[in-house]
Amino acid sequence: MNEKIVELVKKQLSEIFEDYPHTPDIHELAEELKSDLIASAEDKLSEGKSPENAVEESFEEFGDITDLIDEVMQDNNDDEQTDDEDGHRIDINQSGITVDGGDKLKIDKTGVFINKGKSFKADGDGVSIGDGRVFRADENGVKLGNMTIDGNGINFDQNKNKVRDTFSKFDEQFDHHVDTEVYVETLNLVNEESFAIEDIERLDINYSYAVLRVLPTDGDKIILREYMSRNNPDYFARTKVQDETVKIAQGRFPKFLHLRVRTQVLIPHKFIGDLRVNNIAGNLHINGISGLGTVKATINSGNGYFNNFSVENLSVRDQSGKVKLDNVKAEDALELSAHSGSIKINNVLGREFEVNAHSGSVRGVGLSGSGHIVSHSGAVVLSVNELTGNLEVESHSGAVKITMLPKNYKFDLQAKSGIVKAPQDAIFDHDTLDFKDGQVGNDPIYTVKGKASSGTVKLY
Repeated sequence: MNEKIVELVKKQLSEIFEDYPHTPDIHELAEELKSDLIASAEDKLSEGKSPENAVEESFEEFGDITDLIDEVMQDNNDDEQTDDEDGHRIDINQSGITVDGGDKLKIDKTGVFINKGKSFKADGDGVSIGDGRVFRADENGVKLGNMTIDGNGINFDQNKNKVRDTFSKFDEQFDHHVDTEVYVETLNLVNEESFAIEDIERLDINYSYAVLRVLPTDGDKIILREYMSRNNPDYFARTKVQDETVKIAQGRFPKFLHLRVRTQVLIPHKFIGDLRVNNIAGNLHINGISGLGTVKATINSGNGYFNNFSVENLSVRDQSGKVKLDNVKAEDALELSAHSGSIKINNVLGREFEVNAHSGSVRGVGLSGSGHIVSHSGAVVLSVNELTGNLEVESHSGAVKITMLPKNYKFDLQAKSGIVKAPQDAIFDHDTLDFKDGQVGNDPIYTVKGKASSGTVKLY
């Protein structure tokens, strides 16, 4: 780092900030500006400009810094605590919102609490009203007064030869080739690193704010490419190789300066280890990857797109956004969870499905496999190509519609508040308005269960 440039930037920023109060946010803004302006000036120095001219041009290109300071000062004023007309103390800050110190109301990253959670509580454990006496919804089901809605479990009775044939046929239509050069980013490439895959068993990718793409490549190196709207090394990823793991973590992200980040991670076709991806805010795209062991993807606020993707085990959890799979195979377990968003799966094969949409629909075309698919609030609409085991489909609040291409299976259909329809050629054991069970074909092995707590169940 050029000492002359550092000195000039610090001097000019000191003159700009000298009339402003020294609050924590103002100090952080000054530090972000210093880092960004030094990086910009050093780029200009490498182009042959003098330190003085490089710093001057960097400040000119940035624009009016006082406008940005005024915005931060205004945000500070808005965050200060206020009292309402009835004397309640209302605190609003970066941690959340409280009324009377949280006794009346608290809203923060842990959840929403009214009357210390006694009247209403919504957190990671579920939602409850009246300490759970009136209403409670959690991972075990829904309790409304004296009525409880929960699952009956999953019964797997798989035919190994049948499963093997189904997975083999799926492989014939799977295209492993993806041209990574098609993905040309609109931002400038500011950082590129590579890592040899020899002795590497896992790749960990952690980003907070970025559009993240994971793509295949030839060769024997994992490649990281970062595209940004600002060329500042402070923002580049922090990387290391440790315990047979390549670790990639997003660098510092400015609190006040606007920064756009698009990242590509290219994985060699020959890499057969595990992959773990976390992206807090931004979309995640995984395309053309095959041969990996276990892939775990977690998205906090954004969508997840998985295309032309083949692994042994796949787990996707999206807190706020939709999940979409196209032409995806999981040799063993396939777990999908969307807390607030829909799940769409097209041409997907999973030996054992566990699909859960808490607030949104589940729609699938060309499914093959077995397992459990449920929507807590939304419809479940599926088209099934082939069964490799029992399939259980459930909607707590919405319709269930299943179109079956196989013509040899047992069925068990229930609607607590609605009607049930079954195929015309079915052989019934029981046939009532809201419950039907029986079989289609002469020698069925697997069972299709459809259940709706509030809605219709239709099997075609």
